[in-house]
Amino acid sequence: MASASSFAPPKLADFILTERLGSGTYATVYKAYRKGDSREVVAVKVVAKKTLNKASTENLLTEIEILKTVRHPHIVQLKDFQLDSHRR
Repeated sequence: MASASSFAPPKLADFILTERLGSGTYATVYKAYRKGDSREVVAVKVVAKKTLNKASTENLLTEIEILKTVRHPHIVQLKDFQLDSHRR
């Protein structure tokens, strides 16, 4: 059984995370608003490091590198990523 804290959005300095949009084996995606004047709406993907093995970590880093360069109207744009001691 998952703890109640696993359902609470993490705290990020630049964003206000609201509802959970979905989750998978390694990640949970939240709807968020950028703090400040623009209030830009974004999706934030939160990955728990403890669930990743070496191959999964390498796949995640490859995904980040690819998404940093892709600009296409039908593919989500990676605007930023952050690392901390608990999540990627």
